[in-house]
Amino acid sequence: MSNGKLISFEGIEGVGKSTTINSVKKILETKGLSVFCTREPGGTKYGESLRNILLNNKSVISPEAELLLLFSARRQHIEEVIKPQLAKGKWILCDRFIDASFAYQGYGKKVNIKKIDLLISNFTENILPDLTIFFDLPYDLAKKRFPKSKKKDRFETLDDHFFNDVYKGYLKQVNKNKKRIKKIDANKTKSEVRDQIICEISKCFKEFKL
Repeated sequence: MSNGKLISFEGIEGVGKSTTINSVKKILETKGLSVFCTREPGGTKYGESLRNILLNNKSVISPEAELLLLFSARRQHIEEVIKPQLAKGKWILCDRFIDASFAYQGYGKKVNIKKIDLLISNFTENILPDLTIFFDLPYDLAKKRFPKSKKKDRFETLDDHFFNDVYKGYLKQVNKNKKRIKKIDANKTKSEVRDQIICEISKCFKEFKL
């Protein structure tokens, strides 16, 4: 039986997921664990090509078409990366996974939640994160962290109402999945955020102890 684990990291733009994931990876590796970092949309050559389309400001995509593209990338990601790495016993740190679909396409873009459930039940092979970390930071605080010089992608150009709905959608996901999704306070220093995550990992997995 594989000892591989899948940990996903969720939150709206500006919460600091990417940099924190790298610091979490380093700590897990000091404990002798083999760690693999990946992201969605993306993670594979095919997935990254779809990511470019999805984030391109020139792309005009309906919410349901957007959802299907994301699940197409996710299916490839599961087959090509997640399943093989878990089989090797790797601890996978994934920047966004299924909860992002509920938050962004479901609650943000108003795609029927039942359609998202249907895609998950048919195209993810029952692969769920062993643990999901939600970076809790309301949009009015998160948007202050957006780099002023960075060109905004197709999602980042959406209005405050959309991102507030996404944030509320994430909170609903947390309430529905309290055992799997752990909320951490992202309005802290980088080291404090990292330490909260390490604490949750330590509580969740007997293989990892502080």
